[in-house]
Amino acid sequence: MKKVMKKRPTAKTKKPSVKIRKARLLVVDDESDFVTLIQTILMQEGYGVDTATSATQAIALQRKNAYDLALVDLRMPEMTGLELLQYLKARDKSIFVILMTAYGSFSVGIEALRRGATDYVAKPFKNKALKEKVAEALSRRHQYLEEQHSIRHSSDEL
Repeated sequence: MKKVMKKRPTAKTKKPSVKIRKARLLVVDDESDFVTLIQTILMQEGYGVDTATSATQAIALQRKNAYDLALVDLRMPEMTGLELLQYLKARDKSIFVILMTAYGSFSVGIEALRRGATDYVAKPFKNKALKEKVAEALSRRHQYLEEQHSIRHSSDEL
């Protein structure tokens, strides 16, 4: 039996180390076990995830940190998810928000989108579906930011 020697990578064969900034997410739900579950799922995807179990905590976190995307429960004791959505968007127009609810209906989804939500997901959902919704929302946000950047630069040239 022959021993196969592996070639050591040379300077030519090494892949360049590219640092891609992973998205920073905020998960808000009054059920702490659910928040922890969502945090675990999304951290496994490489996202930075902060959690809040109340609207007050979410607001405090947003005052300290910038988030790319927030996943917000629709029904919470202090403030509805729609109210929190409006607050988060007022403080940071570039944040995208996905509303989550166990009380899903078509009209709730339409209202969420009308008020500025990026998407809407009914609980319970499959982990894969959640990951896909988050990835899609972040892709749309990236596209939105590029468009805003282009608009600013083209207006600077005028």
